Amino acid sequence: MNIHAKRIKDLQHLLKQNKLDAIVLTRTLDIGFLTGYYMDDYLLLVSRGAAWAIAPQMFVEDLKVKAPFVTPVAAAGGFEQAVLDLRQKHKLRKAAFDPEYETYNRGNLWRKNGFSEKGGLLGSLRAIKEGEEVSDLRKSCRIAAKAFGLIKPRIKTGRTELSVYRELEDIMQAMGAKGPSFNLIVGFGPNSALPHHITSERKLRNNEAVLLDYGCVYNHYCSDITRTYFHGRPTEEFKKVYSIVARSQKAGLAAVRGGVKAMSVDKACRDVIADAGYGQYFIHGTGHGVGLEIHEFPRLNTKFEATLRPGMAVTVEPGIYLHGKFGVRIEDSVLVTRTGCEILTKTA
Repeated sequence: MNIHAKRIKDLQHLLKQNKLDAIVLTRTLDIGFLTGYYMDDYLLLVSRGAAWAIAPQMFVEDLKVKAPFVTPVAAAGGFEQAVLDLRQKHKLRKAAFDPEYETYNRGNLWRKNGFSEKGGLLGSLRAIKEGEEVSDLRKSCRIAAKAFGLIKPRIKTGRTELSVYRELEDIMQAMGAKGPSFNLIVGFGPNSALPHHITSERKLRNNEAVLLDYGCVYNHYCSDITRTYFHGRPTEEFKKVYSIVARSQKAGLAAVRGGVKAMSVDKACRDVIADAGYGQYFIHGTGHGVGLEIHEFPRLNTKFEATLRPGMAVTVEPGIYLHGKFGVRIEDSVLVTRTGCEILTKTA
């Protein structure tokens, strides 16, 4: 069976489990995940036994070829009205929509017409990667990992953060990436102590930290990697902190496997840093899911109780941030397996 047809079948199974007759989807990423047809401006209505793509007339023939397992419906009278007409025609009484990704006006329209709110169905499906998703993730991560080896020798004293940002993007695109998976973070010196630093025109000086947090998109799938090193002769404090973060990340990677709570991975990382006396300087969660988006289900933090399952892709990225001095973060994207994890962003 076509992987996209299978995903629609999986969603239909979830509809049955949740006692729903249908769900309307309006988000391009979710619709593309189900159909393989990543175009803006069309909706998907999925019932327990069928799926309809409500689209402009100019999409219809293309949909027939690229997604033959859904029925295209030309929305001559408007997308929303077409959905309502299909619902009435096929007696889909218990219909739902995902409020997290709906516009205010359209959400009100669905509510007014008796649609219930149901979030998380697509997130649960997208969390487990299979088939070409895995190979696309691997490729995206290989590009990002290889880019570090190419950019590092070019980062010289006097270069600006922004110039490195631009060259890093160019390097990944030259290797086949469509573009960056988020606004890349290049932090020199004290800027490396800001977890979400906005890359600036600051120039690199001798003897200071360099932090690169970046990734790319390959065939819709994102990668995420962070590397930190010292430009020049590292201080004893930097070497100590780097060693602690490296041990923390190693502990986190060792904790990743199917059946483990997401918060257990966070604890494995956090305990190493806390035991070394730097707990107050680890100021974010340990990781997050990654796939069609840079931040997906699940979250790896102190409160997220979801269980990791084989096929999930997550990041493991502990850090220590000494404000005004430097920060160290080490991050890899990994694929959860039954007995451990496969590191996707391995660098030399």
